[in-house]
Amino acid sequence: MSQSGELLRRVGMEPQITHSKHHPDVVVIGGGLAGLTAAATVTAAGKRVLALEKRGVVGGDARSMVQSGFTLNQGPHALYRGGPAERILTELGVKLNGGAPPVEGRIVFDGETYVAPAGPSTLLQTKALGVRDKVEVAKMLGQAPKFRPSDYARQTVSEWIDSMVTRERPRQLAHMLTRLTSYANHPDVMSAEVAAQQIQLGLGPGVLYLDGGWQTLVDQLLAKPGVEVRTGEAVTELPDAPAVIIAGGGPTTASKLLGRSFDVGPSAQVSCIDLGLRRPPDHDIVLGGDAPFYFSNHSGVADLAPKGHHLTGAMQYLAEADEPDPEAIRAIAAHAGVTDDDIVHSRKLHRMTAVSAVATAELGGLAGRPKATDTGHDNVFLAGDWVGPEGHLADAAIASGRAAADAALRQLAKVAA
Repeated sequence: MSQSGELLRRVGMEPQITHSKHHPDVVVIGGGLAGLTAAATVTAAGKRVLALEKRGVVGGDARSMVQSGFTLNQGPHALYRGGPAERILTELGVKLNGGAPPVEGRIVFDGETYVAPAGPSTLLQTKALGVRDKVEVAKMLGQAPKFRPSDYARQTVSEWIDSMVTRERPRQLAHMLTRLTSYANHPDVMSAEVAAQQIQLGLGPGVLYLDGGWQTLVDQLLAKPGVEVRTGEAVTELPDAPAVIIAGGGPTTASKLLGRSFDVGPSAQVSCIDLGLRRPPDHDIVLGGDAPFYFSNHSGVADLAPKGHHLTGAMQYLAEADEPDPEAIRAIAAHAGVTDDDIVHSRKLHRMTAVSAVATAELGGLAGRPKATDTGHDNVFLAGDWVGPEGHLADAAIASGRAAADAALRQLAKVAA
């Protein structure tokens, strides 16, 4: 048996690839969005690719499931318009069907619910802010389209916000916008570049809630010709293949396979409760102004619930020392008018990772994250939401998947030359 075949036998694949006369050109470790994007890019270039997923199902945090007729993502998911994910998925022929959530909503300060200042009219209308507060918020929102995010790469979110506003409520509002758009609650370490970039996207092109959940992205990428995936495959050492892409498990898996550590920021953790309702909530969006909580009716604009029902998500953005608080998460839904009698289905995700490693000010922002080629091996590459200088959340995962695939294709061409 060849050295490559011996490795495949050790990871339990040999019986499954006997149908093929050829070994893959590229082995992708991980079947999440980063790995599937890499696999689809490689096969689009005419190369053979095999993706290994340690779980029994493919999709990672992009997988969805149906319970009681409700399509549940792995916590509240939103695809940012105008970012690399939308561009790359469109280039790969992936259709993005869904709708944009409403801008209007409510915000909670000191346990009281107010109109959220989402634009000029609601800023004037809301009683959450005093006159001087409104002046600062109007100035901040007016500056947002002009942000140059890379200018703030070495500032923390807290430092950046303190440089823009001086009053407490506007400061809390800026932190809320950062949590909402980044899914992270690490203001004292996360780079303000991420916050500025995400706020620009959120207030500009906005986001999509996807019909059928994020599983639709997974299914479309899996359907690309030549994408072959093996599930239940836990890889413990680097495969012997012409090119390898490590695209699953975050920096921990990459460190184990490569025998080296990576200097990265902390992970961003959240706690979520999905609530299937028999009626629409009174308010589609409710945000914690002075506390890290979120509520949204995802089925208001996307096909995610049975006819006549609604799927909503409530979430707590966890700071490093925080413990999930299910009662407080449930309370943010109560501010949207949700009662116990309204709930026909619920699911808790007590603690989950929203971002594998946030870009930090100390490391220089997005440019300080490991590159796809930072492996110490000419033929091994990295992908994931913690890799590369482009994007955050799914934008980073998909952009790095494309970058790793491009690097692998260059390596294959170099070897063949």
